[in-house]
Amino acid sequence: MIVSLILILLLVVFMAFFIGMNLSNACTFWFFKTYTDLPVAVLALIAFGAGIVFALLFILVAKMKAPATDAEVRAQKKLEKKARAEEKLRLAKEKEEAKKAAKEAKKNAPVQS
Repeated sequence: MIVSLILILLLVVFMAFFIGMNLSNACTFWFFKTYTDLPVAVLALIAFGAGIVFALLFILVAKMKAPATDAEVRAQKKLEKKARAEEKLRLAKEKEEAKKAAKEAKKNAPVQS
């Protein structure tokens, strides 16, 4: 928790430093209209925000297009894994019982001279 707070604080300090150092730098930007004397920092923040929006849109579209069978495949794999675990446990119990039976048989075996 404290580490994330420190990282956020460092990020804010870096952004403030970046914006403060670039206030005098300006550029022209066209997006269906020409914007003149736009500070570089503002343009960088706009580009970052647009990147986040488009990334979220692509993620949502990919999730919507994902086949419905994905969930079924995951459920089937989960069932198979559970069955393998149960089989492993059953085999371990059988092996333990076989060891006990062998010990018991050895204990009860007549002594030969």
